[in-house]
Amino acid sequence: MTTLNSALHQHPFPRQLVFATNFSEACHAAIPLVAQWVDSLQAKLTLLHVHAAGTHLQAKRSLDSFFAEAAHYPNSERVLRSGKPAEAIAEYCRSQPNSLLVMPPSTRSSLPRPLHSSLRAKVLHDVITPMLTLPHTDRIPEPPSTGGHVACWISGQETRLDHVREAAALAQRRGAELHLMHALPEVSEGMLIEALYSDRPLSESVAGQRLADIASQLGNELPIRLHIGTGEPESVLRKLLKRTQASILVVDRGAVMRKRLMQASFNSKLADSPCLLICVPPREAEGRDPMLPAPQSSVFGARPLPARRLAGIAQQPARTH
Repeated sequence: MTTLNSALHQHPFPRQLVFATNFSEACHAAIPLVAQWVDSLQAKLTLLHVHAAGTHLQAKRSLDSFFAEAAHYPNSERVLRSGKPAEAIAEYCRSQPNSLLVMPPSTRSSLPRPLHSSLRAKVLHDVITPMLTLPHTDRIPEPPSTGGHVACWISGQETRLDHVREAAALAQRRGAELHLMHALPEVSEGMLIEALYSDRPLSESVAGQRLADIASQLGNELPIRLHIGTGEPESVLRKLLKRTQASILVVDRGAVMRKRLMQASFNSKLADSPCLLICVPPREAEGRDPMLPAPQSSVFGARPLPARRLAGIAQQPARTH
């Protein structure tokens, strides 16, 4: 059995926060939260700004005056890059693979912007490190510095479960409870067609077993609860987040990326989540992720859930209507 400590030794939560800033109102509003994370995680802080050509001196003055308190953190640094913001941010993060990128949202507009291209979506498409994205300034939550609840969304369509490992590592670092969440589709004739082409669990018994299998691979040193709802995924997730009082949500990159008019965009419902949202790109690796459960021989049949409680895991399949 893999223990949590051995799993996190191979996949520790990032020790460096890269705060990408354009000095907007949203960036200034995010400073208290970033400061709390640096303190609670004992992380190195890097303030990163990408400027246009010919604006280096002005950009340097703005960066030097932004988040002045950061100068008191050990090993903090301020980094200037020039070029296209999305490309420069992703390139810098490639040079800092054990980092967590912090990306505040763009300024909210009251007007429709059909051709607007999200900078967060562009960066997430190319970045190889986890990305922490924040709600808009009027809804930034204040998670406790320690403890609390970390939620992890498992859609059943992931090719890897690196986001589960990140969520477990974060919960362990914060002393928080981890909640694994999944949504089942409503029963319909379409389920018969999906069963032919997808390995996604379509029954509560199969989904419950898969979540239990995933949780068991994290060992018994972390409190974990399992939640299963039925219905439209974003609606189920919103209800489960409210029920568990989770302030941090960890998802696979594929759960938030959408294609729109040949451009990458954020899933608007997840982007507006009241939680801090950590999006995790799958790591490049050969072969099947060992944490992924083996495909079931029948999507509607499953071996029964174990009668005993798994050590350290409170099984709580919660049907949401």
